[in-house]
Amino acid sequence: MSRVNPERSMRMRSFMQAATAVILLGSAAVATAGLYPPAAPPGSAFVRVFNATSQPKVTAQVGSKSLGDVAALEASSYAFLPPGQYPVKIGDASENATLQGAHCYTAALGSDSKLHQFDQPCFNSQLKALVAIYNLIDGTTLSLRTTDGTTVVDSVAPNASGQREVNPIKADLVVYDGANKLADAKPVMLMRGGTYSLFVIGTRSSPVLIWVNG
Repeated sequence: MSRVNPERSMRMRSFMQAATAVILLGSAAVATAGLYPPAAPPGSAFVRVFNATSQPKVTAQVGSKSLGDVAALEASSYAFLPPGQYPVKIGDASENATLQGAHCYTAALGSDSKLHQFDQPCFNSQLKALVAIYNLIDGTTLSLRTTDGTTVVDSVAPNASGQREVNPIKADLVVYDGANKLADAKPVMLMRGGTYSLFVIGTRSSPVLIWVNG
């Protein structure tokens, strides 16, 4: 009967343990690659869509990239593309857009069935929060203020947006049209590194305020 070499047996167990670890790490890497989207190349443009209508779902596409079905009063995630000119299609509405690198764009389908495009620099701070307001009500000039009257974002024209970096805080904000109060926004907790978009839609007499994270 052959005798077992303890040293050889130990080396074999170490080899098998190492091989198993490599296999598990490889499997984890594959799983992680499937879980998270690929990183955007430097200089990419970022674009999302917002469905400002009562349509339950609208299909959104920028160039050849699908942004999926976007529910009423919700925004898609951002997609990244090389800078350039692209057709933007949301539901039955379409329009060309010129996307610049390191810019973040929002294309909104309004209640008028038209596309409204917004452009703002991308936000990268990990110390502040970014608050943005999007004005989709014709005939208004909107401001975003705190309840004590401090102006956060001022004089946003129709179909335009404004933004400001602020300290992280639980915020109770109010939207004004000129000197007149339009509506109270739902309280929001502003976190470091977060972006908070307030879409103002509807009419001056019946405004609708929608917060979107991002």
